[in-house]
Amino acid sequence: MTARIAVVGVGAIGGSVAADLCDLGRHEVALCARTRFEALVVEHPAGVSRTTAAVLGGPEDVSRAVDWVLLATKAYQCADARPWLAALCGPGTRVAVLQNGVDHVERVAPLVPDGTEVLPVVVQLPAEKTGPGHVLQARAGMLLVPDDDLGRAFAGLFEGGRTRVVATADFVTQAWWKLVSNASLGGICALALRGNDVANEPAVRDLCLALMEEVALVARAEGAALPEDAPEKALALMLHGAPGHWSSIAVDRRAGRPMEWAVRNDVVGRRGRLHGIATPMNDAITTLLRAADEGAAD
Repeated sequence: MTARIAVVGVGAIGGSVAADLCDLGRHEVALCARTRFEALVVEHPAGVSRTTAAVLGGPEDVSRAVDWVLLATKAYQCADARPWLAALCGPGTRVAVLQNGVDHVERVAPLVPDGTEVLPVVVQLPAEKTGPGHVLQARAGMLLVPDDDLGRAFAGLFEGGRTRVVATADFVTQAWWKLVSNASLGGICALALRGNDVANEPAVRDLCLALMEEVALVARAEGAALPEDAPEKALALMLHGAPGHWSSIAVDRRAGRPMEWAVRNDVVGRRGRLHGIATPMNDAITTLLRAADEGAAD
């Protein structure tokens, strides 16, 4: 499949997938970034990718609509991306949302023209942006999408590439599996300014498991097929697979940037209230992260 693709937000995730798409050599890829750079350089396990794909510094640089927009900004930057979406979307344009959370469609659909298809994407891709146009990718990425025509068309964009795209019939479960960790261990790490290994401390481990169970209750009410031992499995996976990893929300707080607490934690409370499920521990984490954000902005 050949397509005209625009990647909006060329950070760790956007840069990694953009480099993969460029390396395939069959797509026309445009990089939409506030800060211009001469080349996109991504260091990954297979080597180093360097591409000089067109870098657009603003919506005014867009000359025509594209087939696909890959929205890879932080979730709190969605509203700022609206001018990009207006310039890039035309009849038939599809928008893939490569962001955290479980409410991809509801947050982005109001920002695109009526009738534009919006695809939620769960991202499992450990990478770090070290500077404008420079990304360190720890291992090959995996993107999870719904198993429908739109998801399968998206998967076709990456055919033959480094990034594995999996179309799953139970996307809701996969999205909530990730949020169980993001809302719990991610929130704790951001407040403690520590890596995942902070959960090796018994008291922190107990807190994390309790938070995960709270999120899992909401997830099941939302239709996610999470097993009863989901918290234990999720925490064991994080501590075994990435014990020293810093969650992106913790990295953002360490750097003094805004945090994605709205789509990681606040959404759990909002969805819980819809089902009559109390989420006091998660609500406390939300309040503390919001306060930390407001304090950093002062």
